[in-house]
Amino acid sequence: MRFCIVGVICTLLDAAIFYLVITIASYQVALVSGYVLSLVVNYFLTVYWTFSTKSNARNVVGIVAAHLLNLFVVRMSLMWLFIEIVGCDERIAFIPTLAISAVLNFFVLKAVVHLTRKR
Repeated sequence: MRFCIVGVICTLLDAAIFYLVITIASYQVALVSGYVLSLVVNYFLTVYWTFSTKSNARNVVGIVAAHLLNLFVVRMSLMWLFIEIVGCDERIAFIPTLAISAVLNFFVLKAVVHLTRKR
């Protein structure tokens, strides 16, 4: 439940920034802009509230690496696929990209936080 609440907050932030930046820049710039800003918020909420753990160097590196993998591999690839191959408009392609990456990101983040938790 907490992951969903954090997800909604960060998704709204991500989407708002994406749709604002897409009016003046490429979809790649808009995608990175929204994602990076929401990543900062997401990190603190994920660590402290969603998974109730403490911040440490291992989970900072793990969570940031997971998010960068999600951004540059999953999201960029999906956006490219939907825009360049399928022919979707950038603003429409963002929606399934966001949905698919959110599900994948949950499982990756859960594993990272679990593996990097101090014992």
